[in-house]
Amino acid sequence: MNPIRCGGTVFFSLLAISVCGGAAPLVTPSFPDVEWRGHRGDPSGVQHVDLAQINAANVHRLQPAWEYKTGEADGRGGSMYTNPLIVEGLMYISTSQLNAVAIDARTGAEVWKFVSSNHNQDNAVIRLRNRGVSYWKGDQGSRIFHFVKDRVYALDAKTGALITSFGKGGHIDLRENLGIDPSRVALEMTSPGAIYKDLLIIGSRVNEDFSASPGHIRAFDTVTGEFRWIFHTIPKPGEFGHDTWGWVPGENYGGANAWGGVTIDEKRGWAFVATGSPTEDYYGGMRKGANLFGNCVLALDAMTGKRIWHYQTTHHDLWDWDNPSAPILVTLRTQAGPKDAVVQLTKMGFTFVLDRETGVPLFPTPEVAVPKSTVMGEETHPTQPIPSKPAPLVRQQLTEADLTTISPESRAFVSDQFKKYISGSLYTPSSVQGTIMTPGWFGGVEWGGGSFDPMTNVLYVNANEAPVISRVRPVFQEGRADSASPVELGRRIYEAICMACHRFDREGAPPVIPSLVDVHSRRTVEELRAVIGQGRNSMPAYDNQLRPPEMAALIDYLKSVPSTEESAVGDMTSGTQRYASAGTRTFVDQDGYPAIAPPWGTLNAINLVSGEILWKVPLGEYPELVNRGIRNTGTLNFGGPVGTAGGIVFIAATADEKIRAFEKHSGRVLWEYQLPAGGYAIPSVYMLDGRQYLVIAAGGGGKNGTKPGDSIVAFALPAEAPARPVASDSASPDDWISLFDGKTLDGWVHMNGWHTYTVEEGAIVGRTSEGSPNSFLCSLDEFGDFELELETTVDKVTNQGIQFRSGARPITTLPPVNMPNAAIFQAGRVYGPQMEVRRFYPGQPTTGTLYGEALGIGWMSSQALIQKGHSHFHDEGWNRIRMVARGPRIQTWVNDHLIEDLVNEDVHQLMPRGFIALQIHGLNGREPGFKENGLKTHVPLVMKWRNIRIRSLAAEVD
Repeated sequence: MNPIRCGGTVFFSLLAISVCGGAAPLVTPSFPDVEWRGHRGDPSGVQHVDLAQINAANVHRLQPAWEYKTGEADGRGGSMYTNPLIVEGLMYISTSQLNAVAIDARTGAEVWKFVSSNHNQDNAVIRLRNRGVSYWKGDQGSRIFHFVKDRVYALDAKTGALITSFGKGGHIDLRENLGIDPSRVALEMTSPGAIYKDLLIIGSRVNEDFSASPGHIRAFDTVTGEFRWIFHTIPKPGEFGHDTWGWVPGENYGGANAWGGVTIDEKRGWAFVATGSPTEDYYGGMRKGANLFGNCVLALDAMTGKRIWHYQTTHHDLWDWDNPSAPILVTLRTQAGPKDAVVQLTKMGFTFVLDRETGVPLFPTPEVAVPKSTVMGEETHPTQPIPSKPAPLVRQQLTEADLTTISPESRAFVSDQFKKYISGSLYTPSSVQGTIMTPGWFGGVEWGGGSFDPMTNVLYVNANEAPVISRVRPVFQEGRADSASPVELGRRIYEAICMACHRFDREGAPPVIPSLVDVHSRRTVEELRAVIGQGRNSMPAYDNQLRPPEMAALIDYLKSVPSTEESAVGDMTSGTQRYASAGTRTFVDQDGYPAIAPPWGTLNAINLVSGEILWKVPLGEYPELVNRGIRNTGTLNFGGPVGTAGGIVFIAATADEKIRAFEKHSGRVLWEYQLPAGGYAIPSVYMLDGRQYLVIAAGGGGKNGTKPGDSIVAFALPAEAPARPVASDSASPDDWISLFDGKTLDGWVHMNGWHTYTVEEGAIVGRTSEGSPNSFLCSLDEFGDFELELETTVDKVTNQGIQFRSGARPITTLPPVNMPNAAIFQAGRVYGPQMEVRRFYPGQPTTGTLYGEALGIGWMSSQALIQKGHSHFHDEGWNRIRMVARGPRIQTWVNDHLIEDLVNEDVHQLMPRGFIALQIHGLNGREPGFKENGLKTHVPLVMKWRNIRIRSLAAEVD
């Protein structure tokens, strides 16, 4: 940015005005590039960016800037969940075929592509879930770490060339250094690793059955690939937590893995991970106890992997309630000062808010007694931690009264199904009969995380409401008779590795989990062998687990006629019995919609200091239901939100394949765009060359079962705002437009602070809120030269005004040393010239005078006019306000009395057009008349506006 010198002090500003008095030479605004350097934006995982060129008042004009297509939407499976990184002008993504690509972030042109299949056995193409890449820069240059199943590749960030000095010829084999035979390991990298100094810290996804690999956390050298440390999420003998497991000799213990990624507290040098369930997911008879460090939030020393603290969100998990996303590291603004915290979102819909230093919950979180299991050999943990605040984001129990209401037919269908199963309170375990779990394994909250606004302490998070039916059934131990037929052996293998998803009857849960009934008629033996061995979509690969005879036996079983439930259970005549999942499926109506009454997907705003849920709105719609007139249902959503300083939250994630912008203060949809395919990913927001962009991966497919896609779509504002038609000099009824319909706030958006604006009795009513800085209700339309008329009333104390030709500060700028109010220089702060509506100097209002505090210039009106004041403003009742702004000349009237007639060329050149903003000033209790009138900051003061109309004017001609 360009420096302005003021009294020997240099500061950076986007202004063309000197705060020292008098005019400074106009400067051209120069914006720094703002990057998106890591998964979820930055090491803390807050998914928020300090940019506001795109803001709540102009986001409705957002349009596509460019689109890049990977060429991989071939319909053969795979989804693109990547959260794009933007560093030094390049965008880095991973694709559905697990290729890494660098794109010009300004144009969408491909720069380089790393084709991972060139490095796979037989050049096989692997299609597995992956949420992006990692970036590191050091003395050896810049690198992209790319994750392909169980490998990590190091690539030159500028060229995409494989860095062969890293690991073994350019990659790390993650099956090694896990503490078990690498040939037994089955894992994949669904989330990219985190960078701390010269370390790459990773979790992983593992299988969810009795043969699963352990989910230990590891770190590797970013330069050499050398293994540096490991934290055992399943403790070894002598390690802390080992005594929380009931160990059975010869039993395999797996899971407790951090598949949602890693966040970093760079100041403390701590790494934070959140783990999932130990395996088997729905039966723990072989792992009795609390099972640390399954389902835990963990703070680790990032350099050594040593445990600092842990907090377990679910003891002895029997519900597949993994902690789905990495912990979010937030700093809360409290009355006692800043407070570092850790936020963990869960599939149960809970929001755990923990002290970052100790892991102790910031809200009371008692251990509450929960239902016991009815399954033989299971020992349910007697209690579970239930936070008192925030309230759950989703319903946590399904009763008949909660069943769907979208049609009588749907309700009758699900009511009949409901009566067949057990439906209890939260933490009711799976059963042989079948248990309706609410929420299910889709969440609550999924892996998309949440977006934290550091100015308001508000977390924005999407959630699902989709009950599932979970069942367990008996299966054999590994010790089996050698005389078993190939089909019998195949059945046992199916029970061990396939049944949890595809169910005992092979029906699966289409479209997400395909049916395997008659799969042999749809796939050749070679195709079946390839899918089982290499994996596809959410299905892991089993090349390293199945010997050729076992692979053949499994295929023989898939070619056989499916057994009924009764014959399969009655078939168990020998061996040691245990239980495993008989498959979980979503509880849906006859058309596949959730059995619970809408909303099925929501976006939520949570104040993390008070613990209150500020608002909850449906997220998405199903087009088929919209055609039937059924609206605002929400949909299952997979992906996460990103917030900006511009007062908006961006999120795609929905089954209707749209991306939307929501107003932070109300949850209103301000903009939406139909993507070429579903955007089941976290968006990224960045600025290059002074232009802000929003980008989303539209890969489709995935758990919503929508069409596949291969697009990366970037959005930006058009170069120019649309101009309003100008009126003639003689006003006619057709010249005026109403900015307020007397009923709604349509056409207005709230920016800054948390004062409130409502519509009551035909007026916009503003109320102050304790602790809030200035708030502005901003028009969606922008105006250059205009005439404005309105009526207003305001209490005797509140400093209130009307800004015009206003915008939102695009980025945060450094304030001058002689201006202590740094808040006006924050990104997103509404700034423009302002007409005062109420301010006392001394004893007389200065209503109608012009102020430039938000611009950083103080008063525009003369000190003589300010000190003189006037008596034209009525303390009671309504006041008529009129303003004419034509070029640099600004005139104001109060109750038909001319107050100001001012010409300011500098302000006009800086702000030639912009929106109208109704301001509520922040209260601090020191305002003139505040104490004298016995007022309290927590008691709202009130102001009102009505009959707001405006007309655009033609510029004056000299």
